[in-house]
Amino acid sequence: MLTFGGTKMSKSLGNVLELHALLQQQPPEALRLLLLKGHYRQPLDWTDEALGQSVRTLDGWYGVLRDLGEVPVDADESSRIPEGVEKALCDDLNTPVALAELAALADAARKAASKDDRRAAKTALLGAGAALGLLQQSPEAWFRRGADDIDAGRVDDLIAERNRARAARDWTRADAIRDQLAAMGVSIEDGADGTRWSVARE
Repeated sequence: MLTFGGTKMSKSLGNVLELHALLQQQPPEALRLLLLKGHYRQPLDWTDEALGQSVRTLDGWYGVLRDLGEVPVDADESSRIPEGVEKALCDDLNTPVALAELAALADAARKAASKDDRRAAKTALLGAGAALGLLQQSPEAWFRRGADDIDAGRVDDLIAERNRARAARDWTRADAIRDQLAAMGVSIEDGADGTRWSVARE
C-alpha cells in the first residue's frame, strides 16, 4: 500500500502518481529502489524527498562501480547472489535487509585496497544488484543519462584543454573552462584517474 505524504493514495483523492510520468522525471532504477526500501507487507510513504534520496544512493553505488571500472570480473561470478542478500530475500522477501546488505557491500568495495579484494568486492556488489534489479547499467550510462543534447566530443575537447591549462598553471583559464562546461549542463570531477564528467543535476 502506497501513501503520499501520509495519505492513502487513491483515485478518489486525486493523489495518484502515474508511472509513465514518473519515468520521464527519474530513472527507473530510482523508482525500483524506493519501492524496495519498504517491506511488501508494510505501507510505503512516497515522497519527492525519498525519491531524490534514492537517486543519490544510486549515485553513490554507481560511483563505487565507476572507481572499480578497470577491475575485471567474471560474468558468471557477478551474477551469483551474495549470501547475506539471498538470506534476506528468502526471509519473506525482506528487501529492506537485502538493501542494507547491498549498502554494506558498496562500503566494503569502496574501502577495498588489494587487487583481489577489489575484484571480490566488485563481483559481490554486482551480484547483489542483479538480485534486486539494481546497478544494471554501466556507470557511464548512469551518470550521463539525459546527455542527448550535450555534445560529448565538445565536452572531451574542453576537458583536454582545461587539463593543459592546469598543467601550465593557468588557473584562470582552467576555471573559465569549468564555468563553460557548467553552462553546458556538465559537471566535472578531478581524480587520480583523470577528469570525469557527468550531466549536472539540480
